[in-house]
Amino acid sequence: MDPAVKQTVFSHFPYGLYAVTVAHGGEEHAMTANWLTQASFTPPMLAVAVENTSRTIGLLRDARHFVINVFGAGQRELAGKLGRSSANVPQKLKGIKTKPAPTWGGPVLADALGWLECRIVATLPAGDHTLVLGEVVEAGVEHPDAQPLTLQQAGFTYGG
Repeated sequence: MDPAVKQTVFSHFPYGLYAVTVAHGGEEHAMTANWLTQASFTPPMLAVAVENTSRTIGLLRDARHFVINVFGAGQRELAGKLGRSSANVPQKLKGIKTKPAPTWGGPVLADALGWLECRIVATLPAGDHTLVLGEVVEAGVEHPDAQPLTLQQAGFTYGG
């Protein structure tokens, strides 16, 4: 396989940008994700890919819950901040307005377009990532008329 051709094809996939937030043991954490998809209507489920070397994957496994926050078109800077390595930005949510999710209290970004609170039902090894399957247990819409931020609009690249 030609790696350049593979990279080109992958770069044409349209992706949204999302903040995955989690809380466990008194610690709140966030990361930017773009490999996310709905996986089931009934019950409502989604799957998100998380790097195996990330700080987030361990917190997700311990917490067994997380929130998906949808970034708005004007939140490129926030998506970039939450996308940085935890080694460089250890307290990513510092200074960001959050509120507790209704079911388990994890952080919801107050300025997200909307959010989905999820209970982890399974994880699956996927090469250098882990697929996390979450059942949606609660949802909220903060800005129903705003447009979502996409990977292409943000000018970010990831994967391939």
